[in-house]
Amino acid sequence: MKLPRAIRQIGKRVVNASPLLRRQILTSTDYSVLGGVEEARKAQASSGGWLAARTVRRQERAYLGLIAAMKRGEPRLDLQVAAEAVAATGVAQPRLLEVGCGSGYYSEIFDTLVKGGLRYTGIDYSAAMIERAHANYPSAAFEVADATALPYADAAFDIVFNGVSLMHIIDYPAAIREAARVADYCILHSVPVFDDHPTTYLRKYAYGAPVVEIVFGRQELIGLCEAAGLRLERSWPSIPYDVSKVTGHRSKAETYLLSKKK
Repeated sequence: MKLPRAIRQIGKRVVNASPLLRRQILTSTDYSVLGGVEEARKAQASSGGWLAARTVRRQERAYLGLIAAMKRGEPRLDLQVAAEAVAATGVAQPRLLEVGCGSGYYSEIFDTLVKGGLRYTGIDYSAAMIERAHANYPSAAFEVADATALPYADAAFDIVFNGVSLMHIIDYPAAIREAARVADYCILHSVPVFDDHPTTYLRKYAYGAPVVEIVFGRQELIGLCEAAGLRLERSWPSIPYDVSKVTGHRSKAETYLLSKKK
């Protein structure tokens, strides 16, 4: 039963007024700007947000509704875009490595939305995430690994898919170089970017846990990709993501398909 609007508004105000309730109920909340990369490293070292089993469970629950809607034929925009970007490579049944796979839900998304299928491998630096991925999708390949030092040979994959994890990797230049090393195509999915502001480090609570997040200066990000030997082939708008209330500058989320320069 849907609650009356007045009651929903009162409930929203109560949640927003309480830090404890905000962090327990909202997916992302309590953003603050960090002073730079060194402050971001310290904040990340002291948080451990993505390593906690509780964070894994909350993220997993958040995607259950999205997966159910997808199976009803109503995929959210970002899920559609992910599948479109894979298809746009033109590679039949590609070998795809997902960096930052979390609890493995994109293996199911690709299985549903990518025509012809693909050969999927997922990695995450969080052992708790990989444990849940194995439990949820026992037939898929998952392992604990570091995005900045991938344990794979050159050109081991056709595609590296980095789905909403680049924004949490402090050494993102290394992650981009590693993606270019092991695959011919790189998909940076739902990346938060500024058109008119430099890369900014934020601290926030995600699924109740403190984490560090990066909103990229678009020019800088594409420049790093080019320096790693990647060429931008196509981009798509993703679901809205605006942090202007805390940064003073509008941001958005985009998905980029990049190919290795020949």
